[in-house]
Amino acid sequence: MSPRPEPRDPEDVDDERIRELLEEAETGWYGDSAFFGAMAHCPELFEHIVAAFESFGRGANVDTELLELMRIKVAETHQCAYCATVRTLEVREAVAPKEDAVFGDVDEGDLSRREYLAVSLAEALSTDPHRLSDDFFVELGEEFTEQEVVELLLFASLEVGLDRFCIALELQPTDESAYPDDVDYPLENPRPKTS
Repeated sequence: MSPRPEPRDPEDVDDERIRELLEEAETGWYGDSAFFGAMAHCPELFEHIVAAFESFGRGANVDTELLELMRIKVAETHQCAYCATVRTLEVREAVAPKEDAVFGDVDEGDLSRREYLAVSLAEALSTDPHRLSDDFFVELGEEFTEQEVVELLLFASLEVGLDRFCIALELQPTDESAYPDDVDYPLENPRPKTS
């Protein structure tokens, strides 16, 4: 048994709301409850983080597909095996053809200009936020409103921190999910294993 905190299972949680969120994670979100189960050790914080995630992607132009491309770029950059393996089920099919353009050097040819800029922002926040120049923000401003730029920054920043949370725990998908339950840290191959 690992000395790291293990994700909580829905059946082991007394709080009805937390159990409900964990069960939703098994069938929705990522189709895996490990990430939510790890946060469930701090129920109040967990509820707030879930509420924050539910707030993203509600605008006309910052949709869930765009955020998912950013999320998997952050995961690949940090070599987070869990985050690079699981997918947001709601947009998995739509995002799958674009994944090769996100892994490794970001390929502008296979992404829209908006996608390319958002993924580049996620990569810069993951590697060196000091290199985000005024010129880059001018480019962002040509495609996104100020409100959308702030949403992208907040989302990517949360992903950077939560990737590190998953890495610290060496989080593994649950046995109950369709994902492999033996992902390797650090992630060496950005293409996730499929079962």
